[in-house]
Amino acid sequence: MSTSNGKLGEDFLRIPKLIADGENWMMYKERLQWSIDARGLLGHLDGTETKPIDPSTLPNRGTSWVPATPDEIKEVSTYKT
Repeated sequence: MSTSNGKLGEDFLRIPKLIADGENWMMYKERLQWSIDARGLLGHLDGTETKPIDPSTLPNRGTSWVPATPDEIKEVSTYKT
């Protein structure tokens, strides 16, 4: 029997509270990873997603650098999101 309201999916992604003695560590870890992966963020957890480069730290730019061209403005906008 299938459900059409998405409740099953929400329950599946629910992360249980980690018990202080670590008894439920394996379930906690798996649910955490599944939940993060389902949101497309697993790369941040496992380290495969690289940290974005601050455009002001690129060569020929300093702390007083201000984006002037449309490409530079887009570059800064992408970095901040």
